[in-house]
Amino acid sequence: MDMQEWRGAWDRAQDATDALTAALSDMGAGQTRVSHLRPVVSRRGTAWVDVGQLPATVAERLAEIIRVGSLDTIDRS
Repeated sequence: MDMQEWRGAWDRAQDATDALTAALSDMGAGQTRVSHLRPVVSRRGTAWVDVGQLPATVAERLAEIIRVGSLDTIDRS
C-alpha cells in the first residue's frame, strides 16, 4: 500500500469516527464517553474505527437505536 492509499483509508476512518462520535453525542453520550474513539488503518489498508470500551448504558442505548432503525427498514407487506 502506498502513502496515497493509506491516506485515503485514513480519511475514511476519520470520517467514520467523526460520524460515530456525533451520533453517540446526539444520543446523549458525553464527550468523555466518546473521546476514546479513534480512526485506524490496517496493514491491508482497511479503514476501521476503534471504539475501545463503551459504557454499558451507552452500548444498550446504541443497541436499542439500531434495533428500532432496522425495524423501520423491514418490509411489512
